[in-house]
Amino acid sequence: MSSTLPQSDDFMSAPVFEIEKALKRVHQKKDLLARVIDIYVNSLSERVDTIKNELVNENWEALGTLVHSIKGSSWTIGAQQLGDIAFAMEKAAADKDMTLFHHLFQIFQASVQRFFEVEKKL
Repeated sequence: MSSTLPQSDDFMSAPVFEIEKALKRVHQKKDLLARVIDIYVNSLSERVDTIKNELVNENWEALGTLVHSIKGSSWTIGAQQLGDIAFAMEKAAADKDMTLFHHLFQIFQASVQRFFEVEKKL
């Protein structure tokens, strides 16, 4: 069990979205980036709902797989903050630490909202 829970501020130094990194990944094609972000946003919303369900069932294997996937896709498109939180969640799932995972999930959901706000301005 975790002794000190991380706080939201622990993840704030990472950018919510690095558009330059994302554009580099798609060879500066803004129309392609818009489609990739749209797919990511839809997938992220679905995954958040799935995490909620799996958390109730304490399905650690599924939770670990979900957050591992979120971590990779987030880092790939430049959503560094979400990727960093998902990384911490992945460790909590591996340790089957309900308190830490639930706490990180709350931080994650707030970061998802920040990402959606940034994404809408693009």
